[in-house]
This record gives sequence, C-alpha cells and structure tokens, in this order.
Amino acid sequence: MERIEIKIFENKNLWNKFLDDEGYISFLQDFEYGEIEKNLGREVIRLGIFRDSDLIGVCQMIGYKRKLSYGLVIHHGPVIKKDFFKEGFKKVLEFLEKNGFKKKYHFLRVNPALIYEEDYISFFKSLGGKLAPTYAVSENFWIKEIKSDEEMLNEMDKTHKKLVIESLKKPYLEIEKTENLDKFDIFWSLYEDLYLRKKFKPYSREFILEEFKLFSKEGKALLFLGKIENKYFSSALVIFSHQSSFYHHAASLPIKEPLNYKIQWEIIQETKRRNLKYYNFWGIARKEEKKHPWYGLTLFKKGFGGKRIDLLPTFDFIFSKRYYLLWLYEKIKRGKL
Repeated sequence: MERIEIKIFENKNLWNKFLDDEGYISFLQDFEYGEIEKNLGREVIRLGIFRDSDLIGVCQMIGYKRKLSYGLVIHHGPVIKKDFFKEGFKKVLEFLEKNGFKKKYHFLRVNPALIYEEDYISFFKSLGGKLAPTYAVSENFWIKEIKSDEEMLNEMDKTHKKLVIESLKKPYLEIEKTENLDKFDIFWSLYEDLYLRKKFKPYSREFILEEFKLFSKEGKALLFLGKIENKYFSSALVIFSHQSSFYHHAASLPIKEPLNYKIQWEIIQETKRRNLKYYNFWGIARKEEKKHPWYGLTLFKKGFGGKRIDLLPTFDFIFSKRYYLLWLYEKIKRGKL
C-alpha cells in the first residue's frame, strides 16, 4: 500500500534538482535561501515529502521570533507534485503537530507559489487556513518570456522600446556585471538612498549581502551596476535559478539618461545567454492607482512586455491566541481597522 511520509531532508543537490524538475517558478524554496535565514540566526526546517521512497515534495519553513508572536513561514511553497499536493500539505500540518512545532510557534504563514485557483482557496480554508492580513512575499509576478531580440523589443511599449534602443547607442552608459562582494557597498549606497528618499521599510543590509554571497557562490547571482563616467547611478541584484532570472533587489538615483533601460536589457541578455526561459520582474501593484507606492515601478516593469501571473493569497494557520496580537498589529498597519 502506497503511503506518504514526511522526513527531515537536508540533501541540497536532490532538493534543488527536485525544484528544477518541477519547473519551480520562484527561488525562495531553494536550499540556498534557507541558508541565508539560518546564517542570520533563524530556525530553518526542511522537510522532504515521500511517496514510498520517491520524493514528491519539499517544504522549507523559516521560524521568525518577534515581540508580538512567533511564526513559521513558508515562502512560495511548499512545492509538491500536483497530484499529491493536498495530501502532502495535510501531512506537513500533521508533522508540525506531532513534533511540537505548534507549541513552539503561534502560527504558520503559507505564501504558496501556486497559480490562483478557487479549488486551492477552498482547500486551505477547509484545513482551517485564514486569509492573512498581509503577505510575506509577493503574491504575483510580472514575467517576460525570453525570445529573439526583435520579438522582445516589439513586445515593449513604444517609449520603452525607443529608450532601450537609444541606450544601446550610448557607449558611455556602462553596465558592469559582477560576483565581487567588494562591489556590494556600491549597491547598498544606492539602495540606502532609495529607501530614505521613498520612505519604505528596506531589507536589512545583512540579509541582502548574505543573499548575494550565497547565491553568487553557486553561480546563481550577479550584481548589475550602471554607471556614467565612473559614477554609479543604477544597480540590481539578480538571481538565476531553475528556468528564470529574478529581479529581486534594485535601486537607482534619478537620472535623465536611459541607463535603467540599458541595465534591464543587459539582464535580459544574460538570461538568454544562460538558456533560461523567463525573466521574472517580481511583483507589481495589484491596482494601477497613481497613489500606490509601486505605481511608477509597476509601469516601468510592464512597459517591457510580458504577462502578470497571480498566485494564491497568503494563508495563516493559527496555533495560539497570541497570533491575534500580530493580526491586530498588521490590520492597523495596513489601515484596515
């Protein structure tokens, strides 16, 4: 009789190969991503989901201990073969209960990397999942398929196409690609300027540096730096994993020259050189409202052509009443109370 079992699973090569084989559309369940969190002092729980002896799923959970509550978070996961997803996820919840994690943490937050389907919404709700007051990571992607240069240019809006072509005719707009950790300070100075200017909550310096360090060590990350006459104006940290490149962190100074368009074109070309299928611009605003803080960035991303992919919303599974302190805080913070 076939049965599904959950085991602690720490085989990095088999883990990442499974994600490759499944055509995983994010990189947050990658083994390396868990190592980032572990190096920053967080608990990382990696589970293999097996049907008899066959690996049918992986689930990487991060434990966050904050003042209001302790939570386990599954970023863009778990990744389980479609025919076994529901049974496999139930087994994950059972594992957490049997092994004392429901006493150690106050809730589980799941941000699935599954295309939006009402059937999955009903499934998570049937297990007691509640729609979370906020999300852990992006609930949508803007994705551009890699094709011939002519096709990719023709998919852009007129302004983007014009500025990309114009940027390629200006040799003084220089783009560096590097794995050199010493160049990280250039990125950070631009990023720091951006979050102070735009007044948003940034990722920590340690987190982004650790991400660059661990993924570049595996040949899966590059820092793109745009400069004019040795002054840096633009930067992007891009992850290359599975079938895609991911535009994960970026920052730039205001500039009239089309440097940001040239850096995007170079990212697309690098994606093509690596024989990957997609360039994932990461998330965009849900609604194109001019007041939305991501409005300008959303128009910038969409102007390169591509399509939006909506993922499932974020669900919380509540283990303790302490969770509601976080729920209240997040509701107030988002202005929904």
